[in-house]
Amino acid sequence: MTTTLLMLKRGIFAGILLCTGFLAGWFGAIILGGRIPYDGDIAALFGPGRGANQATPAELRSQFSVFWETWNLVEKEFYHRAPLDRTKMIQGAIRGMLDTLGDRYTVYQEPELAAQTQDHMQGKLGGIGTYLRITDGHVYLYKPFANAPATQAGLQQDDEIVSIDGDAVASLIAGLDVNEAAVKITSRLRGDAGTTVKLGVRRGENGAPFEVTLTRADIVVPSVDSQMIAQNLAYIHINEFKANTTEEFDAALRTLLPQNPKGIVLDLRNNPGGFLENAQDVLGRFYDGIALYEDKNGKDLEALSTKTSGSDTRAYSIPLVVLVNNGSASASEIVAGALRDQRANTYLLGEKTFGKGSVQNIHTLSDGGNARVTVAHWLTPNKSEIHGIGITPQYVVPYTETADDAVPCVSGRQPAQGTATCADSQLASAVRLLATGQTPPPVMPTPAS
Repeated sequence: MTTTLLMLKRGIFAGILLCTGFLAGWFGAIILGGRIPYDGDIAALFGPGRGANQATPAELRSQFSVFWETWNLVEKEFYHRAPLDRTKMIQGAIRGMLDTLGDRYTVYQEPELAAQTQDHMQGKLGGIGTYLRITDGHVYLYKPFANAPATQAGLQQDDEIVSIDGDAVASLIAGLDVNEAAVKITSRLRGDAGTTVKLGVRRGENGAPFEVTLTRADIVVPSVDSQMIAQNLAYIHINEFKANTTEEFDAALRTLLPQNPKGIVLDLRNNPGGFLENAQDVLGRFYDGIALYEDKNGKDLEALSTKTSGSDTRAYSIPLVVLVNNGSASASEIVAGALRDQRANTYLLGEKTFGKGSVQNIHTLSDGGNARVTVAHWLTPNKSEIHGIGITPQYVVPYTETADDAVPCVSGRQPAQGTATCADSQLASAVRLLATGQTPPPVMPTPAS
């Protein structure tokens, strides 16, 4: 009996060990995607890989395990004196993943840049009221806004910002490329209206630095400017399709249309695009109908219409010239292509557009960053593809500034000293076409070498 009992106990103990081993193997397979851990990989059971693999769909766990192998090798072996910046490691991994898709518009924006982009597209932000120019590690004011804190404090175009709240700009942007430096400096200059920022400024290459304290304000960055110009023509420039574009565009039309313009010049040159909804609004001021088609899967097309408004902002029958160039992209190409396809008495003039005919959904991530994911391509109402092709205007006119190109100064341009006009071959051609019907001469192709 004693021998039998002893054997029974041993059998039960062996069974427990077997079950424990089986459960351990099963648990390891769940966590590590079916791999048997070795050497430093044991850390994945208790390191950052554990939770991530549990959240990973079962069919991808085996593929994801190699990522965590690499992560844990870096954690264990990489030589470094400063602590590892795990946030940058994760952001770099996200960027790398999106880069593999081969779509330049499917991108990750880090939290600072995402916040700045959102503020910019709303058309209103807290700051000192200036664009920046960054050259060779130096930061300069570029086109400070009228009546904004920077100009009210006496700062001028090309003043150099050498410090912000006591921190040297050179140190803040050391090792950064121009885009990264712009994000860094902008984040320090922006802030809630009523807060202050102290700048160290140098005027002129050899000027002595001086300090000035600015009180930030809510800065409205307009997207539309307009005026009546020669020959009883209306000129409207849209620099970007932002949240405030529709309101500003309607205000412009309410000022211009009562003056009974003979024609309208709609300037979309160097307009990089923006919100599709605002582009549809602008189109609705010129006609009622299809604005574009959206292609989500290469098979089915969804028609999107213009968004019309009251009669006081409609310009359905006035002759129209739309100015475009290689800087006209995305939503501005949608507007140009739709007006060409759908509206009578409309002409495109200038140079071939950029060729961005895709739409991105913007998702705010848990870290405050943005994932911009391409979800569709746009086609014009005539179902012409834009993406990678662009739009060639009916009248191709290269940009020049000669004596024959004299036009009124628009969009904040200033005449050269001693003159009262500016020079712009494309605007001059648009004026002649609307005022007299004179069409631009055809551009001869460049001979092959």
